[in-house]
Amino acid sequence: MTCRRAFEVCAFVVCAFGIGLAAAPRWLHAQRATTADAAVRWRTALRADALIDRDVGAQLAIGLAVPAQYNVRLALDIGAGGVRRDDTWRTTGRLDVLARWLSDPFRQSRWGVNAGGGVGIRFEDMQEARVVAIITLGVEGTSDGRWVPGVELGLGGGVRLGVTMRRAPARRR
Repeated sequence: MTCRRAFEVCAFVVCAFGIGLAAAPRWLHAQRATTADAAVRWRTALRADALIDRDVGAQLAIGLAVPAQYNVRLALDIGAGGVRRDDTWRTTGRLDVLARWLSDPFRQSRWGVNAGGGVGIRFEDMQEARVVAIITLGVEGTSDGRWVPGVELGLGGGVRLGVTMRRAPARRR
């Protein structure tokens, strides 16, 4: 896939995600929990990932998530970093659209498990891009009332092991 084509696909994915979120409030209103914490719509996430593909690399990413149901989050992540290949560092990037299921959305226990899936676009040196299917499995810990730390293992264009910090209201994940 050429970079131009990849950017076209990225633009389509971002627009589709935005249109879906714009149309979703009426549908989601019936699905949302009725607690005061449900008023938080957009949740940000920060992550650092080790990437293991043909070679080893690392990326930093930022994401936005919106609750689709009380235990499902739709997320859009954008990341950039590098990979060591052929004795040189190459720049890498990604755009992921994921749905994450939470085992403990109301923080009733100390640890919460999440699982997710979606699609992503991977870039390398702005020369090659590829679309990948993604699955993830993660564990989130206790919160300070604003951020929830976690670790996540993902497959999609290689193995990704990440450390996450997700924004969450006081009694939610």
